[in-house]
Amino acid sequence: MIFIQPKATDAALHFASEEYCMNALGQSQDIFMIWQTDNCAMLGSNQIAQDEIDLDLAKQHGVQIVRRSSGGGTIYTDKGTLLCTLITPFTPEDDAKEIGRTRLAEPIIAALQKMGIHAEVKGRNDMLLDGKKISGLAQRLGKNYLCSHCSLLFDADLSILEKILTVDESKIKNKGIASVRSRVTNIIEHLPEKYTTQEFKALFIQALQEIMPMESYEFTTEDMNGIEKIREEKYANPLWTYRTNTNFTHHSDKRLPLGKVEAYLEVQDGIIAACSIRGDFLSMKPVEELEAILTNKAFDKDALLACLKEIDLLPYLGGITAEEFVAVLFS
Repeated sequence: MIFIQPKATDAALHFASEEYCMNALGQSQDIFMIWQTDNCAMLGSNQIAQDEIDLDLAKQHGVQIVRRSSGGGTIYTDKGTLLCTLITPFTPEDDAKEIGRTRLAEPIIAALQKMGIHAEVKGRNDMLLDGKKISGLAQRLGKNYLCSHCSLLFDADLSILEKILTVDESKIKNKGIASVRSRVTNIIEHLPEKYTTQEFKALFIQALQEIMPMESYEFTTEDMNGIEKIREEKYANPLWTYRTNTNFTHHSDKRLPLGKVEAYLEVQDGIIAACSIRGDFLSMKPVEELEAILTNKAFDKDALLACLKEIDLLPYLGGITAEEFVAVLFS
């Protein structure tokens, strides 16, 4: 396994590095990366920025806003957070969720337990410590690679998280909690002996390497040129980060057990002329592919259900069924 520990703290560069590694580095080895960022709010691939983040407060607090290519909800990271990425070769026969759990989440949990931190994997994508969230896992599929990544809250400034994230009330109610702040915790709050983030990071890497031996790799100048190109064209591009929905005639949304789905449709003469699907569901492939399938289809419940039943929706909607999705469109 290749181990990369980039020094930069620009989140846009982080996601560009993931994409570069998926496309250009190796064809048979796993790649593991550990990152840190400056103050940052990371949108899921299908979310609308102004619905998830107080943009004015984020600017006041110097919080960078980026959009990742994986699904799920918005998270906050800073230099008190570790970000872990696993990139693995992937074939259609592989189980992405199983890979994410057994080759990323479980080794992280095992490393934490070696350090006396008794965390656990629970729910659709969470790692918990004493019943509170310290990490959430998201994934994205490339042509021949799977990228699974997560953040570990060690000593993050949760007061900023609480101020800038505007969490959907239905999500809070469904989980039976009072606020986003009451749902999450920092690892440092549960340690008898306090470490700095850098001390914790060194101990964590040491524990990980005892579980899965890794060979260090540093990006070359050629690598960095390729990464910077992806950063500029995509992850640092406001058109990618702040894309919005306009000129739609229909809007519907519903929170389902596997995430919120929000649909914007332009319907002309009974035909879907355009559509945009948003939410915090755990997609692994670009939802634009599903939008293209729906475009030019009749806006008819039975016809759409029949169409969607012919498609593997798991990579697009993270386990939400065709019946549930169509019910949202017509709610």
